[in-house]
Amino acid sequence: MEIQKARENVVLAGKKLLESGLIARTWGNVSCRISDCQFVITPSGRAYETLSPEEIVTVNIEDGSYCGELKPSSEKDLHAEIYKHRKDVNFIIHTHQASASALSPLGEDIPIRDSEAVSSFGGKVACAAYGLPGSQKLKREAVAALTRTAGKAILLANHGAVCLGSDIQEAFQVATDLEQLSADFACRRYSEISGESVKDADKLREDFIKLTTDGTPAEEKEPPKNLYNSERKGEHFIMYSGAKADAPFAEEEINFRDLNIIVPPDNKEADILPAEAELHRDIYRRYKDVGAIIHTRLPDIMAVSRAGRNLTPLLDDFAQIIGTSARVVAYNGSAQSIKDVSGKLKGKSAVLIRGQGALCTGPNKYDAAAAVMVLDKGCKAMICSTLLGKVKPINPFEAMLMRYIYLKKYSKQI
Repeated sequence: MEIQKARENVVLAGKKLLESGLIARTWGNVSCRISDCQFVITPSGRAYETLSPEEIVTVNIEDGSYCGELKPSSEKDLHAEIYKHRKDVNFIIHTHQASASALSPLGEDIPIRDSEAVSSFGGKVACAAYGLPGSQKLKREAVAALTRTAGKAILLANHGAVCLGSDIQEAFQVATDLEQLSADFACRRYSEISGESVKDADKLREDFIKLTTDGTPAEEKEPPKNLYNSERKGEHFIMYSGAKADAPFAEEEINFRDLNIIVPPDNKEADILPAEAELHRDIYRRYKDVGAIIHTRLPDIMAVSRAGRNLTPLLDDFAQIIGTSARVVAYNGSAQSIKDVSGKLKGKSAVLIRGQGALCTGPNKYDAAAAVMVLDKGCKAMICSTLLGKVKPINPFEAMLMRYIYLKKYSKQI
């Protein structure tokens, strides 16, 4: 393929993946073969929203060397190895898509039963054994998985998926179909385990809560409270009352006009503030690098918080962005519970509030929203692993290593 067209297709694929929700931020990578010797790939740490064709990097298939000053994706060697072994592949999309990623900690192949899906996926979606991101082990295990299937998708254990195509359209369709196939497999597998008809994720969440709490989940009788979202503004912060899942920093006022006032973090008149405002203020005072806070009540996060389960990393991006754990803590508005909640955020980007969802933080709104997405996927993985197999977290040392590298190198690059 002509190199300029290949670069344009890579940029187009990144934008389409963002729009579809299959990837977020800079997670994952996209490449296009331009000859038997070279391919082009997304650069490391660049946002897909603003990516231009000129930023796409040319890489040599044989040795992984590249041209230009921009550094290619850390997974360039994985792409190169696939192009070597699969001459029918001209386009590769590596995603961290939610449903497929949530199944990956099981470390199992997904059998294909739908006759229409066999043409794309073969008899199964093979799962590669775990390897650290960008490592030679990850590359070797991915190629080994590809030798076990004639299909155009594989899972990477505790990581994500790789989707292949003869062109951009096929690779994108494979990624889209894999997400539905993964969701269907989770329900079908749990139906076989439980002996019940399981049609959607609501049943998985319900049974996860029952299984992990002996049928007595936290805060079952009371609906979760709104702990609000907020944003630091210099020496002040603003709380948002009209926030929704798809617009976490909406400024709409809904009978909470007093909460939209600008509140100095060091205001001594704490008794005039609602407890939720004091909770946010305590977090901002304790952690100078926190610039935004989101209270999320997404269904999978709610299920794990109601079960009162601490989370450890089942997925690489959880270790990188959330940290080595997300602890669960009770909150009732008291001064002690405020300190308990903020204290659990030390070294982490999220804390689970028992029966109330979670608070996710970041240096800005963009990073706080990313933490929500990663925590949600981590909760989905916990539910799937608990119900369908065995919970096998990433090695703690490797989790700490990934967190360190992300904070010291990758997040600064972004």
